[in-house]
Amino acid sequence: MTEQPPGNYPPPPAGGYPPPPPGGGYPPPPPGGFPPPPPGWGQQPPGGYPPPPAGGYPPPAAYPPPGGYPPPGAYPPPPPADGGYLPPPPGYRPPGPAYSIGEALSWAWQKFTKNWVPLVVATLVFGVVFSALSWLSQQLLQSVSPETFTAIDTDDGLIEFSTSTLTGGGVAIMILSNLVLLVVGGAIASAYYGGLLDIANGQPVSVGSFFRPRSLLAVILGTLIVGVLTTLGTLLCILPGLVVALFTTFTTVAIVDRNLGPVDGIRASVDIVKNNFGKVLLAWLTSVAVAVVGLLLCGVGGLVSIPVSYLFLVYTYRKLSGGSVAPATV
Repeated sequence: MTEQPPGNYPPPPAGGYPPPPPGGGYPPPPPGGFPPPPPGWGQQPPGGYPPPPAGGYPPPAAYPPPGGYPPPGAYPPPPPADGGYLPPPPGYRPPGPAYSIGEALSWAWQKFTKNWVPLVVATLVFGVVFSALSWLSQQLLQSVSPETFTAIDTDDGLIEFSTSTLTGGGVAIMILSNLVLLVVGGAIASAYYGGLLDIANGQPVSVGSFFRPRSLLAVILGTLIVGVLTTLGTLLCILPGLVVALFTTFTTVAIVDRNLGPVDGIRASVDIVKNNFGKVLLAWLTSVAVAVVGLLLCGVGGLVSIPVSYLFLVYTYRKLSGGSVAPATV
């Protein structure tokens, strides 16, 4: 056993420490026992205890309380070790999926294949009606402003060309026929877009779904306003007319979908295009290309390409305006 370094602890007293008390327990009581308790200790107070309150004492609180203790307050998570971004707080709405031209075309095609009968029938009927009105207006214009045919004999053969001079009656018929076409076109669009929106909502459609005009008056007024602005813009070197047509692309579908007025529908379309100009421009050019390709196939392809292009625009409108569309498989 090693010796304790000097100066660390004092040496034990001479003769060692005293022995422990006998028995190793508590010391014995003092002679004569403990003193008696004070007077009145452990006795009922004079007059007794007061009676319990009416209805008795309340039951003791349950432990733990029913349903358990409330959870402690949520603390923000610590920053990630890799220095990345913190996760979004609860209730944060993440941004929607990015708009894709390919997904829009795929959705439009799949929806067309599932509903091709009512879409083709409606497109055919509306196409016949609109073509008949256009042909009738041309005949009326020809009757008051007939064309003059002139033939010139050249070394390469006979060349014929026609000229016509608009009379006052011809101008009146042209303006009136264009207004009629705009009104009829608005009525057709209100019914056609109604059926397309039913498809976007995942509802079953029939041929009759495309012949129920919705928000008819607002769509007709919106079509007239857009038609007049587009015509005036086209007369101003064509480009302003294209700009008007682009920014008012979603006017009719917004009116039918949200039951808006004509001016509010135009504003809604302008806002969508302004906030997503690049995407809308690409989508607009794509829809025009799809429709034109179908019409070039002897016109018959238009029965497929026209409804596909309109379904494509409905998908684009819903996605860019924050709405939703039914899955392509529904």
